[in-house]
Amino acid sequence: MPRRATPADTAVFDPNWVSGVVFAGGKSTRLEMATPKALISLGGKMLLARVADVLKPICKETILVVRQNQDDDIPDLGIALGMHVIEDSPVPDGPLAALSAGLSACTTPLAFVIGADHPFLSTALILEMLRLSQVAPRSFATVAIRYRGRLNPLHAVYPVGAWSRVVEATIKRGETSLVASFETAELCHDLQVLTMTEDDVNISDPQHMSLFDVDTLEDLGIARRIVDRRSLRVRPDLRKGGI
Repeated sequence: MPRRATPADTAVFDPNWVSGVVFAGGKSTRLEMATPKALISLGGKMLLARVADVLKPICKETILVVRQNQDDDIPDLGIALGMHVIEDSPVPDGPLAALSAGLSACTTPLAFVIGADHPFLSTALILEMLRLSQVAPRSFATVAIRYRGRLNPLHAVYPVGAWSRVVEATIKRGETSLVASFETAELCHDLQVLTMTEDDVNISDPQHMSLFDVDTLEDLGIARRIVDRRSLRVRPDLRKGGI
């Protein structure tokens, strides 16, 4: 079973050890919009740009994984944002193929994996996850969050070498889901899997904003209201209703 992450596991983290891997190959069917999620503008900035802006200062490189022959503007936006754009493999379809491709492109021992539809990523939470991943000098653990009763594999830290083997073994088992791959990881004696609880997340991200993703029109409406509230600024020398 995955072991819960504890403060004793923390260490100083070197940003040169991590690649940011962003998935943007989904077809956004639940959103019911013609515009792909990564290209939706929120507060004047596209979702993919919001993700990239958070990752760039804390990652050695950022990698954008798109699907085969993706014909929208996401790959071009990724290039414009300075990301390394790659295609996932056609088999299996979905996040497991994206993870396989993303890990193959990494030049670092760790990957922080995230979807392109997370508009409010928390730098503090990501850095805490990366610190927890270092269990010994040059030895790294997987760090994932158990959120609302479920393991979240799309806001997680993966040791690149070990997880390349895990993904290959998971595909050979005939599985296609990222969650299923954690079952394979538990069988690897040289790989630790640490989990953060919601209480652990509270320390770095009390409102769990980093875990918020835009899946539906309702989610998009919530995100826009959050951005609108954040954009409201009142000068301290002005009282409500005027001076």
